[in-house]
Amino acid sequence: MSENFEFDKRNLPKYILLFIVAITIILLNFYFIKDYISSNSNLIKDYSLRDEDITPTREAAVSGLFYPADAYQLETDVDGYLKTVISPISYRPQIMIVPHAGYMYSAEVAAKAYQQLIPFSGKIKKIIILGPSHRVNIKGVALSSAGGFRTPLGRVSTDKELTEYFSQQKGFTFNNFAHKDEHAIEVQLPFLQKTLSDFTIVPMLYGNINSDTIAKALSPLLKKDDTLLIISADLSHYLDLNEAVKQDAQTIDMVNSGENLKNHQSCGATGINTAMYLAKTHSLKPKLLDISNSGEVSGVTDSVVGYASWIYAGEPELDKQLSPLEQEVENLTNFARHNMKHITDIVTKSLSLAVEHKHYIPTRDEYPNSLFDKGASFVTLKIDNKLRGCIGSLLPSQAIATDIADNTYSAAMADERFSPLQQNELANIRFTVSLLSGYERISFKSEEDLLNKIVKGKDGLVIRDGDRQGVLLPSVWNEITDSKEFLTTLKIKAGLSPSYWSDNIKIFRFRTVEVNE
Repeated sequence: MSENFEFDKRNLPKYILLFIVAITIILLNFYFIKDYISSNSNLIKDYSLRDEDITPTREAAVSGLFYPADAYQLETDVDGYLKTVISPISYRPQIMIVPHAGYMYSAEVAAKAYQQLIPFSGKIKKIIILGPSHRVNIKGVALSSAGGFRTPLGRVSTDKELTEYFSQQKGFTFNNFAHKDEHAIEVQLPFLQKTLSDFTIVPMLYGNINSDTIAKALSPLLKKDDTLLIISADLSHYLDLNEAVKQDAQTIDMVNSGENLKNHQSCGATGINTAMYLAKTHSLKPKLLDISNSGEVSGVTDSVVGYASWIYAGEPELDKQLSPLEQEVENLTNFARHNMKHITDIVTKSLSLAVEHKHYIPTRDEYPNSLFDKGASFVTLKIDNKLRGCIGSLLPSQAIATDIADNTYSAAMADERFSPLQQNELANIRFTVSLLSGYERISFKSEEDLLNKIVKGKDGLVIRDGDRQGVLLPSVWNEITDSKEFLTTLKIKAGLSPSYWSDNIKIFRFRTVEVNE
């Protein structure tokens, strides 16, 4: 038996109300989803590079040969070597000389030096490792372009900035082939991974080069309180035990007195000589920590290899902490360097569509996730070095990719000082994208006091007084070099007279990182 359904008109208001509620919920959900899609919750001024952003990785070459390939066994072994108690030094290590043989022969000697790093694990951030090239004949010093070196204990990132610095020094070139199977650097990494908390490395292999050439390139960095130089070097090679002990004793005396070694005295003589050159330059004294040879471990005495470890330490400089504003600038610099091509691509596409009166909308399919962190930007357009448009955002309210695209369109088409950009002008347009840091309020007692606190060439300024506000980017310092003139220009831009002054004036500084076409 079936029953006919009859629509009860009396329930119509209830149905309409339910329909409205459902539509409202859908629209609210869409609003929040749309907000998420358009931008992340992160800010670009907090940007930090990830290990996976830097490729390729130099894979472990001698695990299972010079040290255990199993991560648990390697960690256990290194922990065991580091347990030996020795007298700690008073000041932060600046240079270490450690052996690079298989762990069963030389790890106990090396561990004596690495133990000295533990009290400074939070301060030492940059490690330069210098070792001889065993497998490839090279001239000069070979750098690696790898983004990291891997061991069974994980990946150690290389320091891109320092590597770039060294690549510009005399005798330093990139040579990944030399690093591919080399052990002199790799065997040091597990010890660093167990003694330091957060660090990057600059791996270097040398061939035919003078030690003073290397030392001159290294010297400026040795002054930094967060930098350590590791010299990877063994001593005598393949002498009988008695002769090895005799020769190594002579070598130790020479190192302690700063006398240059001959190549036959050490597999790493150039590196040790580099350390001694730097020690003289920076007034450092060597401290011998341990000495041994393979014969004492294996019992084979007719052909042995000698090992020793030294440490050079000096009184560290006072810690120089970055201010919050300086840290943001450093983060923005990394963001800009890593995303430079994407940023210029967004501007180029935006300009091409803008002259057709269309808006370009960047999508996540086109650009990496970090471009959808929130950020503030200014886009400046010039033709023949003359301003053609400049529009920007003061606060990070949307994805930086969207912000750059929107400001590009506005600079091209909506800057009231200029007519809209035309198609025939595109070829001559040059652009700059300025990524803005956060703001730091400047406290001052008078206009003269304010002028003394403005950092020339670096500060962008925002002035506020009541409903009046003006902003000048740091790039204006390219045209104005006097602080008084800079402040006067800022006042005029806010609609104030050049001589205007009030106790209600508020001044905020900010910094920018620029990406140019």
